[in-house]
Amino acid sequence: MHAIIRQGNGKYYISAVFGYYEDISATDEYDRYLESIHNPYWIVWDPAKKRLIKWLNMVPNTRYIIPQILIVDIEHDNWNIDENGVGCVDFLNRELIDSFIAMEKQPEDILNQCRAMDEGYIYEETTEIKTGKDIEDLECVSGRFHDARIVKEELHDGILHLKFDGTWGCKIEVWFWGDIEYDTSSRDPEYYDPYWFGSTVILQDGFVYLADEDDLTIDDIKKGEYCYFKARHMKYRVIPN
Repeated sequence: MHAIIRQGNGKYYISAVFGYYEDISATDEYDRYLESIHNPYWIVWDPAKKRLIKWLNMVPNTRYIIPQILIVDIEHDNWNIDENGVGCVDFLNRELIDSFIAMEKQPEDILNQCRAMDEGYIYEETTEIKTGKDIEDLECVSGRFHDARIVKEELHDGILHLKFDGTWGCKIEVWFWGDIEYDTSSRDPEYYDPYWFGSTVILQDGFVYLADEDDLTIDDIKKGEYCYFKARHMKYRVIPN
């Protein structure tokens, strides 16, 4: 698993992700809800990749829900997790992490295992959707385009370029090319709500589809009913806020 670690004001770095914990202990239902938003944290590299740190999932000390981490690669086959996705890579555990995470000088054998897991990973700023895994990565980093809106739509030399804002913690650029078909009329801000609630991405019969509602099928995607895009190729780029 790898992520964009947002530092604020457009600054960020890329890190492998080694663990995720929630620390929800309240008994009151509303207090548990608040803890579920503000308490979760990830185990990641520091900016220099010299030690591991805890990184809160959301920006602290604000009433707004602003992600501090954007998962760009969801691969976690070497993790031990519970039904809520809480856990860590298989060479660590909660007790071990707690024993050293606050230390300035951390155990070198553990850091070496983390480096080995991270070795060879290259973050590609632009990703083309070619597999189901690519779709899952996009759905994760975009939050399925919840609260997104199209702020740029430009067709040039057979390439459709879109820019979304409103996605949590980032903006997303998307390009489509090859036998393009699309309809954005249902999200025209002059007449309709431009904000997406969710999205569906489908690969089928040599085409890729993106539409503005969850769990759609190819048969559901029709002009005038959904904002949608269909093309032979689609790629995207995440722009952290």
